[in-house]
Amino acid sequence: MDLLSEGSSEPRILAARHLSGKTLPETNNAVNTTLLCYDYSLQPDVGSYVAALGKYTWVVWSCGALVLAIICLLYAVTLRSARQHWRLCITNIAVLMAVYPIVAAASLVAIIVPRAGVLCEAVAQEAVMLALYHFFCMILAECGGPDKLVRMSDETTRWQTRVLPCCCWPCCVLPRPQIQVRNLTWLRYTILQMPIIQALIYFVILVLWAEDVMLYLKSLMFIQPLIAFSILFGMWGIIMCIRTVETLGIKARPRFLAVQLVLLIVKLQFGMVKTITGFFELPCIMSLHPAVFVNLIQNCVMMLEMLLLCLWAWRLYSLPPGKVIERVQHAVVAVVDDTFNGFDEKAIKEGVENKSFKFKIDM
Repeated sequence: MDLLSEGSSEPRILAARHLSGKTLPETNNAVNTTLLCYDYSLQPDVGSYVAALGKYTWVVWSCGALVLAIICLLYAVTLRSARQHWRLCITNIAVLMAVYPIVAAASLVAIIVPRAGVLCEAVAQEAVMLALYHFFCMILAECGGPDKLVRMSDETTRWQTRVLPCCCWPCCVLPRPQIQVRNLTWLRYTILQMPIIQALIYFVILVLWAEDVMLYLKSLMFIQPLIAFSILFGMWGIIMCIRTVETLGIKARPRFLAVQLVLLIVKLQFGMVKTITGFFELPCIMSLHPAVFVNLIQNCVMMLEMLLLCLWAWRLYSLPPGKVIERVQHAVVAVVDDTFNGFDEKAIKEGVENKSFKFKIDM
C-alpha cells in the first residue's frame, strides 16, 4: 500500500493563500498520522512528537530532568568521598563515574528528540568504552603502577587467560604466561582498542544514517559482528586482569560489575528492545509509531537504571579500597605467638590488669 499515493488520491481543493487562510486539516492530519504510525523509516520531528504525547510531554521531560539532576548530584558526592580513600586513582574514578550522567543525559536527549536516537546511542556506547579502559587504569593505580604489579607477582602468579569469553570454547587452549611488563603492555592494548574501534565504527554508522536510513538498517547486520568482536576481545582482557589481581589480594569484581551492567544495558537491553517492533506487530499508541513509543519507554527505564547504578557506585567508592589481608593477618599472628612464647600467661594477665608493665612489638 502506497501511503503517499493513497493520500493524494483524495479530492483536494486548491485555493490561493490570500483568498483562503484555511487549509485542509482533516486530510493533512490523516496523512501525517498514517505516515507517523506506519512508515518504519520515518522518525517524528519534535513538533509532531510533542503533539502526539500531548499533556504527558512535560511530565516525562520534567521527570527525566529531575532524575538527571539527582545522578549529577550523586556524581559530585561520590567524587568528594572518593578523594579521601582513592587519591591514587581519583582521575580514573572521575572518568569512570561520569558514565552514569553521560548515559542518562543521552537518554534524556533521545526522549526529547527521537531523531537523535542513533547519535545518543553512539555517545553512550563510547562513554562506556572509555569507562572500561579507565577501570583498567584504576586497577593498575590501586596496585601501585605496572612496575609494582610486576614486582608483587612471583613465579607462581600468572595471567588468568582462561576466563570469559574464551573459557566457553572447548578448543580454546591459551597459555598462562608470567606477569611481565611486556605482557601488561599487550593487555593494555587489548582494552584500549575498544574505545578506538568503537568510535570509528559508530562514525561510519552515523555517516550511513545521515546518508540514508534504509542503507543504515541494511548495513547493521554486517557491522554488528565487528562491534561484538571488539567488545568481547576487550572484556576478555579486563576479566583476565581482574582474575589475576584477585590472586594478589585486590577485590575489583563488585566495581567491575557496576560498569559491566551499564554495558549490558546500553548494548544488550537496547538491542533486545529494538527487535521487539521487528518480530511483533504492535499497534500505534498516541499516534506514534510503535518503535518510537518503545524507544521512549526504553530510555525512561534506562535513566532509572542509571540512577540505581549510580547509587551503588556511590556506596562502593565512598568506602576505602577493599583488600584481602589474610597474609598480613597470618604474619601478625605468627609474630605475636613468637613474641609471647615462653611468657607466663598468668603473669601477663596480672600485669595487664594492674598496668604494671608495657611491651612493644616491632614488626
